[in-house]
Amino acid sequence: MAFLKAVLVGKAQDYGSYTSAIFKVAQSDEIYANKLGFIGDEVADTIHHGGEQKAIFANSYQNYPRWEEFLSLKNLPFGAMGENLTIDGLDENSVCVGDIHKVGSLIIQVSQPRKPCSKLSKRWNNANMSGEIFKTGLSGWYYRVLEEGGCKAGDEIKILQKDSVGLSVMQLNQLFFAPNENLDTLDKLLRVDTLAGNWVDDIKKRIGGSYDASYMN
Repeated sequence: MAFLKAVLVGKAQDYGSYTSAIFKVAQSDEIYANKLGFIGDEVADTIHHGGEQKAIFANSYQNYPRWEEFLSLKNLPFGAMGENLTIDGLDENSVCVGDIHKVGSLIIQVSQPRKPCSKLSKRWNNANMSGEIFKTGLSGWYYRVLEEGGCKAGDEIKILQKDSVGLSVMQLNQLFFAPNENLDTLDKLLRVDTLAGNWVDDIKKRIGGSYDASYMN
């Protein structure tokens, strides 16, 4: 069984060298989400974040020990990766693009992984953070909102539908990171019609060596 450890929202703030809403605050009450995400949650970088295809960002609680080890920190707070939903019982290996979940009265669909974000490196003062996400595939994932509603910490996450192609978030991340070593996954990618973003074009650029991934190294 999967359930919500935390539901979090954040305000965009200026931190000197950058502006971000990556610092999220866990909410005790039910929070309502519309097509653009949770009410009260803000987006600073509207070019790379937000919108209907990146309405809600989720991260697996199972990843927390790995990040605590990497950052040499203990007891990372919920929202450490800038997520809106900290989920216990699901991760990048078990979640597939196109899966439909219900939590509270909210019905959401997995739309894509999150590409490594440089703001996380700045938040944790670790220049290698983005690169580590890129290598490990522990990216978290975005949801689009199919039916608006509300949810709260402790709610069970019900899997209403598994996508028929079965392209997991981890498989897509591995294909993006090392495309020439994961070409067997390319067929799955081309058959998924629920994937948002420019992943196909970006992976073709990665295969051809023309994609600039220097910010993730």
